[in-house]
Amino acid sequence: MHASIAKPAVMTKTDRDEFIAFVLQAGEVNTATLPDLVDRAVALVMMRDGASLIGTAAIKAPNITYPPKVFRKAKVEDQVAAYPFELGWVHVHHTYERQGRGSALVAAAVEAAEGKGLYATTKSDAMRWMLPKHGFTALGEPYVSAEDPNAELTLFVRPGR
Repeated sequence: MHASIAKPAVMTKTDRDEFIAFVLQAGEVNTATLPDLVDRAVALVMMRDGASLIGTAAIKAPNITYPPKVFRKAKVEDQVAAYPFELGWVHVHHTYERQGRGSALVAAAVEAAEGKGLYATTKSDAMRWMLPKHGFTALGEPYVSAEDPNAELTLFVRPGR
């Protein structure tokens, strides 16, 4: 199993649709904006076991109003310009969890970012543990998720070269 990286413009319609469906299964995304965000992504990462899609990740070009909101909530709005792209849609099928697949997806996505400044937000303990292993550090203060008032999000950043 390995992660393949593609720009959205060169993906087949089947791969694009499968990527979107897999990300939607994970939840936590806006179904209305997801297709456009997928099409504008810098890179999409897909991991397969044979023909089955088992994991995704991406380097996203977020909507222009989103990053300032995230950085403001974390109380570090003055640093938003240094991190123009977002690591996201990191999801591994439950059958393959805790086998290093998520880390491999993050590594492939970071490589696809080609040294650009990245940020990621997470409420997941697994991601809070994994992101520092790929050069990310927590920045600012944790904040309450707008989608889930019981969840606290942490902003992580990875400086560009």
